[in-house]
Amino acid sequence: MTAPGQAEAEFYLAHQQLVRQAANQTQAAWAELDPADPVGSWTEQVRPQTVAAVEQAQVETASLAPVYVAAVLLAAGLLAAPVAAVVVARAFAGYAANGLPLAALFDLAFGHYRRALAVGVPASEARTMGLSRLLKYATTEISDTSRLAVTAASVADPRIVGYERTVHLPACGRCILLAGRLYRYTTGFDRHPQCDCGMRPVTRTQWESHRDNNPRALFAAMTRAQQNKAFGADDAAAIRAGADISRVVNARRPGALYVAGGHEYTRDSTTVRGAGRQMGQLARPPGDRYRSTRTARPTAAQLVNTARDETELAELLRRFGYLR
Repeated sequence: MTAPGQAEAEFYLAHQQLVRQAANQTQAAWAELDPADPVGSWTEQVRPQTVAAVEQAQVETASLAPVYVAAVLLAAGLLAAPVAAVVVARAFAGYAANGLPLAALFDLAFGHYRRALAVGVPASEARTMGLSRLLKYATTEISDTSRLAVTAASVADPRIVGYERTVHLPACGRCILLAGRLYRYTTGFDRHPQCDCGMRPVTRTQWESHRDNNPRALFAAMTRAQQNKAFGADDAAAIRAGADISRVVNARRPGALYVAGGHEYTRDSTTVRGAGRQMGQLARPPGDRYRSTRTARPTAAQLVNTARDETELAELLRRFGYLR
């Protein structure tokens, strides 16, 4: 039997290998960008190669999801059982989580490179800026695909009632604050660009007897250098001294911090607040809740963020080809 945590660790490693492979292919493609003909080389070489690399990674990481879910259930002592639907890995490829075709998304990175040149940024620096933006888009979409595929595989099995957010170090303070929280699958997944936090499917029994996966435990497992990097040296010191992590992090959320007399103050309440604010969650599409203005069908992320409950989510994932 797979040991608790082993299934997640193996899944995370396999996914990260796919992310790294796609990132390497993206870097190799970007190297072919010709300064003498940037538009032509981008259109004919760099963009097609990048799209192909990311699409392949999307398919492969989506294929890992049902195996991972089955391993999690086995670790919980539940034998394999017939599922209501099968994940269609190919359905997760070719688009960003917000419905934008990958080619159009990657064009934004190329545009960033060209704008940098236009305002006088040295060519080498502009090239680095463009690559950085392209890698951010590519790796973020692969990780989004992984989480959405896990969602699809999980809602197909009625023994799974939700997911636990898992955080992999090193991580930012906002992500650490969310470590160990339980969510229903229709809640969606708050994340920032290049976030590699994961979702561990949980059974009803696990939901009712939640394991010790929380921000304080994660903070204690970090080195002092990791703590300082994630929270800042002063805030990390405050947490080590016993300050509540959620209060420390929320005090610095956008709009909460101001400076007066050379000192920083926060407008945040002294009460503990939840950290479930959006860190990149998609807006719900207007009009028809299940139609995208950019694609012929909504993305899996759009369905997750608009479905009323798990039953409706499973139905919609089947309807639009993510499950069969």
